[in-house]
Amino acid sequence: MSFSRRSLLTAAAVLPLAGCGFRLRGRFTLPFDTIYLDMNRNTPFTARIARLLRAGSNVAIVETPENAQAVMKLLRQSRERNIISYNADGEAREYELKYVVQFRLSTPRGTQYLPDTTLVAVREITYDDDDYLSRDNEEARVINEMQADLATQIIRRIERAQPVTEEEPL
Repeated sequence: MSFSRRSLLTAAAVLPLAGCGFRLRGRFTLPFDTIYLDMNRNTPFTARIARLLRAGSNVAIVETPENAQAVMKLLRQSRERNIISYNADGEAREYELKYVVQFRLSTPRGTQYLPDTTLVAVREITYDDDDYLSRDNEEARVINEMQADLATQIIRRIERAQPVTEEEPL
């Protein structure tokens, strides 16, 4: 059997990805059918998480925790900007941007699907003195990328949540 050159190149390109856990994004099934997002609804971060859940899973987002089988509570969300280096004039030249998110996934009664989980995204940005006006735009773009990365990581953690059984109260 003879392989074409194209087939051989395709196999050579895909083969290294097979062992690293890489997989295409697609639909996933969660161990619950409804979720309540206990976080500020009017933020791009919450909208991104809701969009990822709606587009990729079997779950419906409900408006009250009483109607949900799972509650995702955002415990902490913070941004930091630290100076890494200075130029010869003593002005900040490089910054480290850090975005921290901590969340919990549980049932409305408190049984945990996932324990408190902290995710951190860190990026470094360099400012050029000649591009003074573009500094804010670059920082906003990098923060947006960090939010997208953390939202995707949260979805991947939720995807691995294990089913829980709750005992009925006596």
